[in-house]
Amino acid sequence: MEPSLISADTFIHALSAKHRVVLLGGMAIISHGLSRKTKDVDIWLDPMNTTAAWAAALKECLDVFSGVYLWSLADRCVLAHEDVAGEIEENGVLRVSEFDRDIDVFRRPNELGIESFEEVWQRSVKVLEGGVRLPDPLDLYISKANTGREHDWQDQLFLESLVKARFKERLPVCDLAEATTMLDRFLDPECLQYARTNPHPEVRALALKYLREFEAEGDPYSRDILAAGGWE
Repeated sequence: MEPSLISADTFIHALSAKHRVVLLGGMAIISHGLSRKTKDVDIWLDPMNTTAAWAAALKECLDVFSGVYLWSLADRCVLAHEDVAGEIEENGVLRVSEFDRDIDVFRRPNELGIESFEEVWQRSVKVLEGGVRLPDPLDLYISKANTGREHDWQDQLFLESLVKARFKERLPVCDLAEATTMLDRFLDPECLQYARTNPHPEVRALALKYLREFEAEGDPYSRDILAAGGWE
């Protein structure tokens, strides 16, 4: 098949039919509801046990298509298939080109380690067409951290709003185990205040502990929340 004549989705679905694939980047943000444009597709292919196994899985799906190029994003050069394992070991990502849009395939995404894949997969909030998983907003938020790119900052603001909305929904009603898991992943004074009306004293105590730590560090927002009372 000539890649340029078909959608990148065709390749991604061929890959996800045999291996676990998580959607990242702009397409994942769009799938969460933000209206914006993107020129390529970012996916996270199951890291597997070794780079050699990962490279072999990618090559197996690519062999169906003729005229496909693999690119090193770090060196801006075409990769031979035998160089894929070394490239991915060093840089964690490569590009597949010549479909209707480029596909960046990650083994090690920004700010998410290889060891995180299983948890990200299990936390995914939706199964998309072809079995591709959509990560939860907080995992996507983490993947956008420290890139220094303007559009990633805008994406983070959107994702942060989704995370805070989830905290606003769950912290007033969740049990201690759920609250601990949530606050281990994301700490923010605005979110902590939502635990004020939780019926479980252990949850309120946990939120209070974190608020007092923020206050001790000089955070005025935490000071105001504590001054408002209502935690007993």
